Amino acid sequence: MLVVDFYTKKKIEFKKTLKIYLCGPTVYDYPHIGNLRSVVIFDVLHRLAILNKQKIIYVHNITDIDDKIINRAIFEKKSEKEISEKYLKNYLNLLQKLNILLPTHLPKVSDNISGMILFIEKLINLGYAYQTVDGIYFSINKWEKYNSKLNIDMDELISKQGIIISKNSQNDFALWKKTNQGLMFNSPWGKGRPGWHTECSYLIEKYFGDSGIDIHGGGIDLYFPHHINEMAQYEAIYQNELAKAWLYIGHINFNLKKMSKSLGNIIYAKDFIENYSPMILRMLFLLSHYRKPIDINRNVIENAKIQMQKIKNCLRKFDDKIFDKKMPKSIQDENFIKILENDLDTANAVSYLMLQVKKLNKEFNQIEYQKLIFNLEILGFDLKYLMKK
Repeated sequence: MLVVDFYTKKKIEFKKTLKIYLCGPTVYDYPHIGNLRSVVIFDVLHRLAILNKQKIIYVHNITDIDDKIINRAIFEKKSEKEISEKYLKNYLNLLQKLNILLPTHLPKVSDNISGMILFIEKLINLGYAYQTVDGIYFSINKWEKYNSKLNIDMDELISKQGIIISKNSQNDFALWKKTNQGLMFNSPWGKGRPGWHTECSYLIEKYFGDSGIDIHGGGIDLYFPHHINEMAQYEAIYQNELAKAWLYIGHINFNLKKMSKSLGNIIYAKDFIENYSPMILRMLFLLSHYRKPIDINRNVIENAKIQMQKIKNCLRKFDDKIFDKKMPKSIQDENFIKILENDLDTANAVSYLMLQVKKLNKEFNQIEYQKLIFNLEILGFDLKYLMKK
């Protein structure tokens, strides 16, 4: 399996093991469709690893402590726990509908506070972090690689931010935030909660130790500051790269702007699924290479619907065929696998699959039909849904 690293632009091969981490949701609201693109792409990666009999450890975190959750709890007049559990339940339900294989671990931040405190203490003891009146901060000037990992003007970034007097440097980021609002946890520095960037850095340490991971991923918007700040903490402690490859998923755009709750230009996943289907949403994502943005409009949705209908028609057309009982239900398609293993090229994989459908409709062949079934399973399509009459 070959994956292109975001930083080096080189293809990196993974064979025997696969250690992956995908940044998960902050459970304060219903996800929009853009929130689910990463998890669908990583589901295909997960399925490929299983097919290749690789030893896989896949961690997908759940952020259930956050200012957004506090604000939502106030708005809905509920507790933070009620809010996080409500939206986590919805998220897991969406994963099931999308036929997502569950990751090896789905850790909640709230279950890992003590470990995060120890992680922060390591950074303090090594001289990378310091205490202020409002919490603990990471000193970016202590990590030499910080600026080299960024393709932005730091002075320009500083000018766009408000002045925070308590920090040594304007761009130092919080590891522990003191607070008197919302869920609070005891720590050596007073009551508070961990910073967002620390949550993922610690969870990588917890599940993967000091050896780092193979692939780290998420939406392209997580590149900075979240992933750079994750990298800074982990590599400061272990002097070892956090990930061999960084895999970033392109934005979902609506009306030519990034789909975002702050802009109010979103399509909730639950609404899309209700109006169309979870498999049409999956198809919509897979029709484009993961790095490319997708501009949502009626034509894009209609195209995904048409492709799914062609597949459904083909499967139902031959559902009552009398097959050779001695043959397996599906047959591995090496040409299809080769396409997918080249940097998760789902766009060309779907094109290959649609050509199979066209050929089968022209002339039925049992082996090709069984290869089609195999390919649909690797892309994560729900065969029960597709064959349902």
